[in-house]
Amino acid sequence: MTKEELIKGLNEDLAAELGTIIRYNYQKGKCFGVMGIELREMFDDEIKDELGHASFLTDVIIDLGGEPTTTPKDFGKPETIKEMLELDMKMELEDVENYKKHAQWAEKLDMIELKMKLEDMAADEAGHAREMRRIVKGL
Repeated sequence: MTKEELIKGLNEDLAAELGTIIRYNYQKGKCFGVMGIELREMFDDEIKDELGHASFLTDVIIDLGGEPTTTPKDFGKPETIKEMLELDMKMELEDVENYKKHAQWAEKLDMIELKMKLEDMAADEAGHAREMRRIVKGL
């Protein structure tokens, strides 16, 4: 494990966060009706969380001597609310796994603060997925 490999992994995380911000904003615009009002509020809250993650990752990548990506991860554009939330759950859980992996890499490089922050971010993403799972269950 090298610092350069960690930077590459963190840039993948950053691309995922940037993509999530754009995806949630897009999906928010596609939400209508009573359920849509609640989802729009949820997406606004989630966007703020993801912006915080992206900001942290940008700072860390720069601090490690890397160049942060500005290219978001691509995402699908399902039509129904249920399909959107199912996609979001899937992508959030992928983010959890990536954060856990990169936290292990940070630990191997003796970067304890980064390890713990990435684990916290994995927990945030798992919470997002759980919230969406509950909404889908109620549809």
